[in-house]
Amino acid sequence: MEVTLALAFIAGLASFLSPCVLPLVPAYIGYMGGRVAYTVAAQTTSGGTAVLKPSLGARFSTLLHSLAFVAGFSLVFVSIGLLSTAFVSVIGRQNVSAVTGIISRAGGVLIIFFGLHFMGVINRLFTVILKRPKSLNTPIIGIAIIAVLSFLTLWIFEDWLPALPVAALLTVWLVLSGAFTEPGTFWTAAIGKVQAWLYTDTRRQMVAQGQQSYLSSLVMGVVFSAGWTPCIGPIYGTILTMAAAGGDVGQAGSQLAAYSLGLGIPFILAALMLDSAQGILRRLQRYLHAIELAAGTFLVVIGILVASGQLQSLSQNFANQFADFSYRLEECAVDLYEGRLNFGGFVSCASAAQAAETDPVDGTSSDTAAPLEVVSITDLAGSIPSADPSAALPQQTGTAIGSLAPLFSALDDSGQPFTLEDVRGQTVLLNFWATWCGPCRIEMPELQRTYEMYSERQVLVVGVNNRETLEDVAGFRLERSLTFPLLMDEAGSIQDAYGIQAYPSTFVIDRTGVIRGIHYGPLTRGQIQALLDEALS
Repeated sequence: MEVTLALAFIAGLASFLSPCVLPLVPAYIGYMGGRVAYTVAAQTTSGGTAVLKPSLGARFSTLLHSLAFVAGFSLVFVSIGLLSTAFVSVIGRQNVSAVTGIISRAGGVLIIFFGLHFMGVINRLFTVILKRPKSLNTPIIGIAIIAVLSFLTLWIFEDWLPALPVAALLTVWLVLSGAFTEPGTFWTAAIGKVQAWLYTDTRRQMVAQGQQSYLSSLVMGVVFSAGWTPCIGPIYGTILTMAAAGGDVGQAGSQLAAYSLGLGIPFILAALMLDSAQGILRRLQRYLHAIELAAGTFLVVIGILVASGQLQSLSQNFANQFADFSYRLEECAVDLYEGRLNFGGFVSCASAAQAAETDPVDGTSSDTAAPLEVVSITDLAGSIPSADPSAALPQQTGTAIGSLAPLFSALDDSGQPFTLEDVRGQTVLLNFWATWCGPCRIEMPELQRTYEMYSERQVLVVGVNNRETLEDVAGFRLERSLTFPLLMDEAGSIQDAYGIQAYPSTFVIDRTGVIRGIHYGPLTRGQIQALLDEALS
């Protein structure tokens, strides 16, 4: 089946209900809800008319803010998807992980700032400081500012290299600006400028009439997506696999954009629904300050989760049953698009999706439960470079097809050590997964079957868990009756070495340690066989 732009759009729309996407929703609601509450408060405090319905211009501005947010996460979705697949030999997957980590940490700080801004904490702090001008008349403030920003830069980039020039430039600027010779005058003026930037003419800037910049919403979309760990459904996985196999990069980029747009539609609708709540907020004017505090506090919490890399932990709060259901929903949507189902059939398919869950005891699954094989890996075989087993081993270690796989050591969930170098001579199917990932759960029976059937051919299936606890992994093994090694990677070092951006992702490593195949998304029986046949040839 060919992945068209329309099919990618439909799959993205269906993916909104995935527990790998839903963690974005409260973060998004927190930001847009805080903005709406702040708008209403700004209208009230600046003498605005208590109109119960937002104007057409206000609604259009909210629409543009939501579009800017969607454009922000689409930008990361498309660029990271291509950088970690099609351009892996140039950029390196591990470098993509470093970039998203920087964006997440810097963006988390920015979200915290927005939260404090919505709460009014920053303005109150400045007001208190300005009432005590003598406290500003000391050069220690300049030294403290340099130290804080330098260490913050060090934490964001995890390297002294960018922190040193930041400290040097900041020091030069403060010296030349008089922060050490006339600190009281300098800091009073500096605080006044910041207050003017944040709060002057609040009605013009915060009321949604189109005059304000939409850059903040776009940045929020970039930040949220960079700190988000998605699951890969069959359509998205096919697009990434084709890009990794040397397919048309332009086509893959346009398909990823269509997928992102479909995923973004519910976010746009949510923003318009929030905008409609302005009338309710105006009726609750006496509680507006409490609403602002709540929205700001929630944003601060989200900012901490993003900055610490724990946003994906929200996914784990959703039931595994729902994870399976959301995956089936994408299959039903594809069948509807392809004409195999009418609308009534789609409703029945979605209703029955949860009942089609794979049996965790015997590992069998019904025909309806089999993962949707949108494009077989055999269809891509002509564009996947093959490694000649008789040729000399490549000298370069990397994560592209034909490179030596990065070596690692880890403990499995029973405490047994595993070292990739020790299994040289066997073909390794290395699968990156998580318990909260619906597509990962769907493919597990096929991985177990492969482990059992191919053991005599020296094929080893190894699962690497995504930063979860020992209890999570051991419980999942018991639930699914899995016997192949499940490695712990709580610090994420193996994930980073292989540049894993979404789950499941699978690498096939041949007997010589060379990566012979890569697949994104859930694996079907046919796809596993094709990958292994390529590696064993």
